[in-house]
Amino acid sequence: MNFTALIIGATGLTGTILRSQLLEDASYDKVVTLSRKQIQNTHPKHVNHLADLFDPITYMEYLKGDHLYICTGTTQAKTPDKKEYYRIEHDLPLEVATVAKANGVHKIIVVSAIGADPDSKFSYNRGKGEMERDLEALGFKENYFVQPSLIGGKRDEKRHFESLWKKIQKLIDPLFFGSLKKYRTIEPETIASAMIYMAVHGYEKSRIESDELIEVGSRSSLSQ
Repeated sequence: MNFTALIIGATGLTGTILRSQLLEDASYDKVVTLSRKQIQNTHPKHVNHLADLFDPITYMEYLKGDHLYICTGTTQAKTPDKKEYYRIEHDLPLEVATVAKANGVHKIIVVSAIGADPDSKFSYNRGKGEMERDLEALGFKENYFVQPSLIGGKRDEKRHFESLWKKIQKLIDPLFFGSLKKYRTIEPETIASAMIYMAVHGYEKSRIESDELIEVGSRSSLSQ
């Protein structure tokens, strides 16, 4: 059986790479993306719909398929207003997933973050943890939350502090070993490969931290 993939956040760093990998994956017949601006991609399996993800009326009829990939997110520098930040990080994926569940989608694969915990004293980790908790409560047949550490790769938008930190992180990555390996930089290609593997083959855990994502991602390349 071949699947239909649904992606929100398909224009971000990880989402763009995920979209490309899905289009080349023989397990999928169709890849549907929902975005505010037109995605220029002429691949025969790709279908793009313009939608306001905060308004279900604009995408309800299009959000039908097998696997929903959620790659949305922002930064506090880009969205300093705390209410708007939470709305993007928590409310948006929850609203989209609620519609997907009603439309018969049975599996979600979500980009979260390492340290996600609804009881965390840190607002970023707490918000990610609340998102995971509330998405899980929707009752999908399967849900997977990938929890990467710092994501490598180059973004189209300028994030000066993040770019500087990535350079520093690359230097100190070798110092993280044993239980600290999960804090090493992870590439978006690896995250995308791991997400696809879990969607297609299933996985024994619903929350997968960065170091384990690398191992799962390698399974994906071996299975192709």
